[in-house]
Amino acid sequence: MFAAAMTLLGMLAYAAGIGSYVGALDWIYGQSLGSEWGFLIFASLLGFVLVAYPAYVGIVYAVDRKSERYRYVLYPLGCIAVFFVPTLLILLMYGGGSPFSPEALLFHLFYTASGLVFGLGYGLIGKMKLGRFYEKSA
Repeated sequence: MFAAAMTLLGMLAYAAGIGSYVGALDWIYGQSLGSEWGFLIFASLLGFVLVAYPAYVGIVYAVDRKSERYRYVLYPLGCIAVFFVPTLLILLMYGGGSPFSPEALLFHLFYTASGLVFGLGYGLIGKMKLGRFYEKSA
């Protein structure tokens, strides 16, 4: 059950990232994605699968091992904190660019939203007693 919950959580976190990217593109820049859906899916999924998701799992594992008291705050904060790394991967893959450019800002928002959803969702999975990556021995 834990594996299914984590798979669903990964999909929800990714969907939250896509939603924040598209929403910010419309709200901040007044633009629609148009024909760029393919690029967005490919680039963001690559960053999510190769960098963000493994980092999120590592972070929640470390929080589970080290903190009992503040873990429900540290899960989302830790997952949000890695937003810069997958964005840099995407920028480097597609010819550099500034990490402070408008396009980079959209990817920062993508990975911030996905980290928030992942961290909160992992906390919810723990509250529902579906499992954790690290359980302390009795």
